[in-house]
Amino acid sequence: MNTALATIAVVGAAQAGGFQRGTADTDILFESGTVNFRAGLTHIDPRRGYESINGVEGDFGEYTGTYNIPSFAIGAGNEVVGCAFHYTESFAAEADYSGSPGGALPSQNAATQSTSNADRLNLTTGLTSRTETIGFDSDEFGATCRVSYSADVGRFSLLGGVFFEDFEFRGSSLGERSLNGLLGPQLGGALNRQGTSVILPTEVSVNSRGDYEAGYRLGLAYEKPEIALRIQGIYRSEIEHDSIAGGGTFDPSTAFVRLANGATVSVPVFLTNPALGLTPAQRAQIGGTLGALGSSPALDVESSLNTAISPQSFTINAQTGIAEGTLLLASLRWTDWSTNDAVVSTINGTLAGQAFTSSSYAPYNWRDGYTASLGIGRAFNEFVSGAISVGYDRGVSTGSETTYTDLYTLAGGFSFKDNKFAELRVGGLVGYWTDGEQRIEEGAYFDGEVGNDWIYGATASVKLNF
Repeated sequence: MNTALATIAVVGAAQAGGFQRGTADTDILFESGTVNFRAGLTHIDPRRGYESINGVEGDFGEYTGTYNIPSFAIGAGNEVVGCAFHYTESFAAEADYSGSPGGALPSQNAATQSTSNADRLNLTTGLTSRTETIGFDSDEFGATCRVSYSADVGRFSLLGGVFFEDFEFRGSSLGERSLNGLLGPQLGGALNRQGTSVILPTEVSVNSRGDYEAGYRLGLAYEKPEIALRIQGIYRSEIEHDSIAGGGTFDPSTAFVRLANGATVSVPVFLTNPALGLTPAQRAQIGGTLGALGSSPALDVESSLNTAISPQSFTINAQTGIAEGTLLLASLRWTDWSTNDAVVSTINGTLAGQAFTSSSYAPYNWRDGYTASLGIGRAFNEFVSGAISVGYDRGVSTGSETTYTDLYTLAGGFSFKDNKFAELRVGGLVGYWTDGEQRIEEGAYFDGEVGNDWIYGATASVKLNF
């Protein structure tokens, strides 16, 4: 009977606040049988999009994408001791902002690695970046063991284990780079004094990886089988990924000229305009520099990311019988999302013989997350049971970004057993995301608003026991 309730807990946890994805299947340590194997897949379809960006309203599409969360666990043991090996995708996120005005988010200063809004909103440096896509994922492999002691009042268990988690970041951005500095102090300085810039549009794609880092779990559990009571608390340690690096490409396209009044003209028109007073030598210098850049293929660059933290968390799961064939389930999770301040992705490369560095920035400034659920389940017969639950996730957004607002969920699940060796679980979820806004004065680098949105999920798993 408790298996159906576990199913809705899985699909509910898959859309907990922040970047939370899957959680290690330590429940397999409490399954009957000497050896148990469980494999599952959860599909989540979050539908969130901006309704307003910097005061411009419109239908910019959904920037959140669907995703799948795999989970595998195998456990063995008896009434006294048991161990399990487990895998899941612990944290991840993916966003595609190509539906935003101009195909990406608003511009930010890319000539700094600062996380200060004042620095990022300084767009006079001649180097800007606009985030197009961003994503990351972390795989977790681990082992958890249980040592139990049975007494007249019930069974007490101590849980402990280790896990290893990696980190991979992917991103792309559109940028503009002033080439005035490549034209020499005399010509470049003259253009600067006129307020005119020769602009090179670019597209940057990066992939940065961090090695597996170790963490640990500790927990306690109490069971009283006569009333189907089990209370379990598990702490998961924080992981710091502080060496995230890789490579990418820097792809320049056709340069253009932005005049002092903001108008843009092609380079040939700019060079042949007699009102500009360019000498033949200056026209040749600009043409030669831009010709070399325009004919160059995409450049390889080095990429890196600032320290990424997988937050510590503490989860309490509880269940108890309340009537014949009926269970009550409750869960509460605290996650230390306040460690998630900002992401800075940096590239280093060489352009026209000169080394350069640029970066893009995503502020979060989240607060701690709390996720709670309450469910009830019923055994229809010895082969089929079902359950339903309601959940609440307190949004972690504080105004620097506005994806993860308050979330209310309704989840349900069924368990089917054809014999004592196999079990199939299926479940589904629908969630209601409340509206929200981000503001520059709250730490965002652009103003944005999201409306009330929906999220959908489905899960299925198979368990074999021997």
